[in-house]
Amino acid sequence: MAAESTQALPATELVPSGQLVTFTLDGVEFGLDIDRVQEITRRSEVTPVPGSPSFILGVINLRGLIIPVMDSRVRFHLAPQEPTSKTRIIVLRLAGGPTGLQVDSVAEVVRLENHAVRETPPLVAGVRAEYLAGMVTVGTRLITLIHLEKLLDSSELTRRAELEDLGLARILGGSGDTEGEPEEDGRPFVTFRIGVESFGIALHEVEEIVELPPVTKVPDAPDYVLGVICLRDQVMPLIDLSEILSIRQGQAERKRGMVVLLSFGAARIGVVVDEIEEILRVGEGQVLPPPQTLSESEREHLEGILLLPGRMVSLINVLKIITGDDQEKIAAMGRGLGLPEDRAQEMVPSIELVVFRLGPESYGLRLREVREIIMVGQITPVPRAPHFVDGVLNLRGEVMPVVDLRTRFGLERVEATSISRILITSIGGVFTGLVVDAVEEVRPVDAHRFGPPPAVTAVGANRYIEKVARLDDGMIFLLELKQLLTEAETGQLQGLQGRRGAANRTGEP
Repeated sequence: MAAESTQALPATELVPSGQLVTFTLDGVEFGLDIDRVQEITRRSEVTPVPGSPSFILGVINLRGLIIPVMDSRVRFHLAPQEPTSKTRIIVLRLAGGPTGLQVDSVAEVVRLENHAVRETPPLVAGVRAEYLAGMVTVGTRLITLIHLEKLLDSSELTRRAELEDLGLARILGGSGDTEGEPEEDGRPFVTFRIGVESFGIALHEVEEIVELPPVTKVPDAPDYVLGVICLRDQVMPLIDLSEILSIRQGQAERKRGMVVLLSFGAARIGVVVDEIEEILRVGEGQVLPPPQTLSESEREHLEGILLLPGRMVSLINVLKIITGDDQEKIAAMGRGLGLPEDRAQEMVPSIELVVFRLGPESYGLRLREVREIIMVGQITPVPRAPHFVDGVLNLRGEVMPVVDLRTRFGLERVEATSISRILITSIGGVFTGLVVDAVEEVRPVDAHRFGPPPAVTAVGANRYIEKVARLDDGMIFLLELKQLLTEAETGQLQGLQGRRGAANRTGEP
């Protein structure tokens, strides 16, 4: 479906909380309403349950509550992958009860303000449209929203209660019930690492969690203020808690990779952290008082201590840590430093591009021209096909030709890698797959950035380039699909459609 023909909806209609927890699968970013997230935890021991659906990893024991865990990769028909240190389990609040969703990594918490959600075709092979609620553009990123109810709208999960009972029996070894009632209540905290120590902030105080953007130094700032950052035209101070709390750094160099954004009166502040660990729901009985060995000022900074396997988490209130003398100065750094109101509201025409790489250069197709982006799977060779045609593929019963853009542009043909992708588009009315080295991103580019193409590029693609966008970080060559094939070549591709027999065989003599 063309992006231009879709009806945009206010993001709050699909995301009532106005905040998304984003996660990645195979390099694609997805989003969930934060109100549907009970907590996010590291991958713990999962107990397999015999006879469960293929996408159910098993069950986990979360503080006495037995929760089934889905493997999102299997559910979405992606290639299996061994868990890594970044693998997380997102515990979701669903109609059938708490359910875990294992994902490759959890990225950020994103606040949606005046964003619009549009329909979109699937951008990952095998992710059916019914699982997707729409897409929203945040800055230069495209986040695909998951339709949670559809994940469990399946007869395969009618045995949910049996799964939980079997999982409980296997965890307990058939010894009986767990002691006490499952603990579902409690306050959610975002936990993170600074140096070698772990800290937690109440989730309701957190507006967003983003990757660390460029930092600009400011004069006469307190020692613990690293400078200011700009996020969507709003300037805010960046705080380093390690300076205030005298945090042990350890021998390894700090990563300082993420920023937790908090409201600070009428302004906002960012707290730089090394790594986001998880989102935990903490019951009152789990929080221990601050140790008496700490000084009175140190105890004032802490809401309590949480003891977890292998680590201790200090629960803090950042806004109480900043002294009264500094509060006004810090708040002032974020006031009046954004863009003028008339400029901020100015509508700048832009073109949304799917940006991909061939060799050293970046190319783009208009988002509306891309039907789907899939991983490189089995391509069946076709005798006497044009030299730039790799063969045909069968995409959910639809057979289409596959063009190797490297060959078309005069580059050396290379073997596909784990990041190679096929863009499904329409050329002369023929749905065609274009093999590219990698898909980099989906991003809007201001129309004024585009100009005529240069006389030469690093590859022989000149006649296929419509215009070029000159950006601060490089150039993007916008392809003209109508120029990619001649009329005769388009006719040859038309002859490759519908060859179901050829697509179902591994090869032809």
